[in-house]
Amino acid sequence: MASRTGVETMIPLSSMGRLVRGGERLSYGHYAVDASQWQALWHMSAVALPMLSFWADELRAYGLFLEGDQPLLVSTAIDDKRYVGPSQRYPVAEWGERVAFDLYGVEAMDVPGDGRSALDGGAWDITWPLAQRPGPGGSHGGALKASKAPFWVDGNGVSGVFGLVPDGQQGGICAEQCEAGLGHRGVIAQLLGRTPDEAMGLVSRMSAGGYVAYPLALARAFMQAEGRSIEPAIRDGWMVLLEIERISVHLHDVMLTACAMDAGVLAAHCTHAREALARVCVDHGATRRLTDMIRKEGYRRGVEIVPLAQAVLREMKPRLSKLALLVDVYAPRLAGLAVLPVDLARGLAIGGPLGRSSGRSLDLRRAENGMRLDALRATGASEGDARARQAVRMTEMFDSLRLLERILSSFGLGDADEAYPAIPQAIHQEGLGAAEAARGDVWVWVRLKEGRIDAVHMRDPAVPVVAALGRIMMDMDVTMMPLALRSLGLSTAGVAQ
Repeated sequence: MASRTGVETMIPLSSMGRLVRGGERLSYGHYAVDASQWQALWHMSAVALPMLSFWADELRAYGLFLEGDQPLLVSTAIDDKRYVGPSQRYPVAEWGERVAFDLYGVEAMDVPGDGRSALDGGAWDITWPLAQRPGPGGSHGGALKASKAPFWVDGNGVSGVFGLVPDGQQGGICAEQCEAGLGHRGVIAQLLGRTPDEAMGLVSRMSAGGYVAYPLALARAFMQAEGRSIEPAIRDGWMVLLEIERISVHLHDVMLTACAMDAGVLAAHCTHAREALARVCVDHGATRRLTDMIRKEGYRRGVEIVPLAQAVLREMKPRLSKLALLVDVYAPRLAGLAVLPVDLARGLAIGGPLGRSSGRSLDLRRAENGMRLDALRATGASEGDARARQAVRMTEMFDSLRLLERILSSFGLGDADEAYPAIPQAIHQEGLGAAEAARGDVWVWVRLKEGRIDAVHMRDPAVPVVAALGRIMMDMDVTMMPLALRSLGLSTAGVAQ
């Protein structure tokens, strides 16, 4: 990942990893394979690597995997607007396949999906907006036709992006559909052609719950693409901002869950604590929700990182202690609700509190240079229900306070990260960055050409969760769906980008 040094970590190679590395190395961790190798990836009998994301443009299709705790990117050339789709093996890839068709008109072959739209609802009948040679759009077979009107759940932060069709006879849901629709903001189109500094300003205000994590992942991707290192003081400042955001987002998600289960006292305490945190940020030169704080090579001028961290500790320690008692009081109401099975969490590479409460303990912060590992204690459980997710959020907030204390005790100490080595004969500058956001791991891939963004992809942690919704909601009482959705902490702002 982008916070490591330029030396690749030695890890046991999987069968898929060996096949990918048999291709041409294009950049750090990125390999190009031919059509036969690409197709072989989806038919190997060996245990599959977790797929983090899939995307495509007019020229190439990309698959991002995780091997151990290290990313592995593979791509192949697209021939006559067609490629073999990975969703035949990885269900999480379907969203990327649908988006690629809507934007570029490139079509995934041999896939189980119905080819419905992701972004346009079948309305783009004139052009594919990002294609070099726009052709007739809207030829993907039209929008999904459900036998019953979808049940759009109000007030959960995801209305208008996905719908659940309830089964009136059997209970639970009989269909689940996801379309960005009016939520689509065209962020990728806005980033193309911009300078890195221009892109940072846009991404810093892009995603709910990721105003630090998203630009931080992008900044790390730029570091790799440009072969730069980062000073320990900047690295520690980034860590401080990310942990403050983690506390704020967890408070918000605990509050939403509390509101949905009629726990007004708990919701009020969360709201007051989050507001106090926002005031502390403003008092020390930051913005209320830490928007527009991360810069390509540092953070916003005027912010006082060390006093900010000290003030957060003073303000939040007593509040979180009281909050934890209330969470325990209401926890029984969440037991057994909206279970995310262990196999699904691992198979879809779901991270954050959802993954860590369902047996997938990966936390990208553990792989970062300079991380104070003794402060990270939350490893979650395997129950996978709403109660376990709430417990993980509380534990992680206490871990964040502990991490802030460790950073303050050694702020700016240690060696600078080494610059990433250049890839011989590489035409473009490429970089891959990641950040462990409050709701899961954010990944950003970027390619630069003549100092401007030539291609970019951003993977939001909500994407694999959307792929799991059908199974999570199966056989659930319709009246419990709003509470279940809020317990997931699902914000599709990143999905609709």
